[in-house]
Amino acid sequence: MNLITKTTLFYLLVAMLVFGLGGVLTFYLVQKEVQRETDFALRDHLIEITEEVEEGVPLSFLKRGKVDITDLGTAPRDTFYSLSDTLAPHPYLEGQLEPYRKITAVQEVNGRYYRVSITDVFIETDDIYDVVVDIMLRLFIILCVAMLIFSFLITGWLFRPFQKTLDRIRSFNLKDQQVLELPQTSTKEFRQLNAFVAQMAYKARRDYLAVKEFSENASHEIQTPLAIARGKLELLLETPGLTDEQLDLVQAAQQNINKLSKLGNALLLLTRIENKEFAPNQEPVNFSRITQHCLENFSELAGLKGLALSSHIEPDVKLIVDPTLADILVANLVKNAIRHNIPKGWVEVKLDQQKLLVRNTGNAPRVSSEQLFERFQKSNQSNGSLGLGLAIVKKITEANSFQVAHRYADGVHEVAITF
Repeated sequence: MNLITKTTLFYLLVAMLVFGLGGVLTFYLVQKEVQRETDFALRDHLIEITEEVEEGVPLSFLKRGKVDITDLGTAPRDTFYSLSDTLAPHPYLEGQLEPYRKITAVQEVNGRYYRVSITDVFIETDDIYDVVVDIMLRLFIILCVAMLIFSFLITGWLFRPFQKTLDRIRSFNLKDQQVLELPQTSTKEFRQLNAFVAQMAYKARRDYLAVKEFSENASHEIQTPLAIARGKLELLLETPGLTDEQLDLVQAAQQNINKLSKLGNALLLLTRIENKEFAPNQEPVNFSRITQHCLENFSELAGLKGLALSSHIEPDVKLIVDPTLADILVANLVKNAIRHNIPKGWVEVKLDQQKLLVRNTGNAPRVSSEQLFERFQKSNQSNGSLGLGLAIVKKITEANSFQVAHRYADGVHEVAITF
């Protein structure tokens, strides 16, 4: 739900509460005003009846409709009047009572005292309630329609700079050299937002370029002394008169230099993947061909280790993925399955339109399946493993919106890549 819709619904909720409280207040105010006007009319009618008695109009003539007059004689009495609510039969609905307002008074006219009682119809509470509800409901419906129309029109116009800013942010790429240009606006809050976004984009691009340059330079500069050290060790191996112990030390140094070189390349690859330097092709690549070629390259290694390598590859599986990353993905999975296997084990690779499945025999992992995809995590402490193979697989799948999962059961590892 977007901001405009949420704001409109919030305003409607507030309006509903206001109309509800306003309806209750209006009901009591209308009821009080009706009662006040009715009392005023009763007192005015009382004065008219008194004047008619004073003019000599017969009481029998005045006793009509809602007026009742009783002659109390000449004995002195207190003159008073009182107003009260009463019920009387409905003039049209037989057997139904309705509320009336009644005034009772004792008036002195020409030395005689008269008790006068006058009743007048009083608007029923139900009628007042119905009228108030009807008015409030109509006003609320009109308000809702007006708010729904004008809120989307007006707020759509007001939030247009914000939408443009979001579009510019979505299209922003750290690798582009163009400056992030944000729309001009007269709204203070949007100007502050644009200034902050532009500043953060500048810092993000600067930091990205600095990290990228450092990674590339570090990888390149590390490889140079490693190559020199590797060459010196090869020359040292050709030196006559080395003892077996010295040869073992030189070979161990060579192995660790090679491992360090591979580690630098692997970390550089991870950094490039995280920085999204591998853009997916617009045209899909033949993933079946890549998988088949990778298996052919590793078939000799599997044979040297006495492993049975089998495959079932569905032809023409097309994926939109960088070819280099696709080759690295399959190679890491197959190499990992061969390396972490057992004597006389097997490796099985299956590929179809939905997923890539690599299964192999092996010992139980020492960490959970989720931890295997973290950096420098190993299922066993193999000397030849850097602990980055599955981490690279994880990053490649994330970059291409694939799903990767590992499962171990009954002595079999299973890694599934779901497209």
